[in-house]
Amino acid sequence: MSESNTEQFRAGFVAFLGKPNAGKSTLLNALLGEKVAAVSPRPQTTQKKLAGIYTDETRQVVLVDLPGIVAPEDPLRAALAANITRGLEGVDAVVHLIDAGDENPVGPAVIEVLGRIQVPVILAINKLDGARAKRPLEEATKRFQPPFDTSRYHAVVGISALQRRGLDELLKAIDPHLQIGEPLYDVEQLVDASLRELAIEMIREKVFETLQDELPYAVAVAIEEFTEHPEPRKVYIRGILYVERESQKGILIGSGGSLMKKISSAARREIERLMGREVYLELWVKERKNWRRNANDLLQFGVAAPMGKKKQKHR
Repeated sequence: MSESNTEQFRAGFVAFLGKPNAGKSTLLNALLGEKVAAVSPRPQTTQKKLAGIYTDETRQVVLVDLPGIVAPEDPLRAALAANITRGLEGVDAVVHLIDAGDENPVGPAVIEVLGRIQVPVILAINKLDGARAKRPLEEATKRFQPPFDTSRYHAVVGISALQRRGLDELLKAIDPHLQIGEPLYDVEQLVDASLRELAIEMIREKVFETLQDELPYAVAVAIEEFTEHPEPRKVYIRGILYVERESQKGILIGSGGSLMKKISSAARREIERLMGREVYLELWVKERKNWRRNANDLLQFGVAAPMGKKKQKHR
């Protein structure tokens, strides 16, 4: 960071909000120029908030990637909704991300969350790819049903997170809502998460990529051992994939262990890329009956926060 820019340097927290599969994690990765968040075409890949840290010569934006907004119909979804509420505390602005191909991008659950937000909200219309990229931005909102009111937003930008287009415009729209001051994190830091948490994120992504239908949502990832050896520079990770029923274990493992080998190999490569060192990844499958409906299990897997814990502001 040059000395001439320090006086006008801006920093702050910005939350990404939207329906499942709006592209929030893809946008986070695109802005950071590094894959740190799990990405999948399936909705609700993100279950915990993950903060990425974008820094350039004029700004540092702590980007809080929240779970997709869903109605709290069961304990897991209620925990995800609570994670959204906690993730919005203390932010300077919110980016509401919508899918340009979604004809009804704002359902009742989204409206309820937006109605509680007291900070500026920026609308980012995502997935303006292919033929959509050639149309005026106003045309993208005309196809939404019911008619979409954009007057409540401080700015409206069109982006393609996948193709990394429109990101400069989005950052410029965020700038006025950041605070003038010093960086909040080391300028070299990319994410506010431990290596253990990032490893879980990458394993979950490979589970979603490999499995079909609903089974990925019945799989919880936990790490029992995470040991870094200085010489040679190697990391040993022992992970457990928990399923809800005994019958799901065979599906997850696959014939002759084929699916587990595929998940483990793909996850190991991603973790090695993130850590820049050799990784030995050992994955096991265990049953944890109906974990998605058990508050204690949700707490253990880090999806739900401890009850009664004092709320912490970002600042």
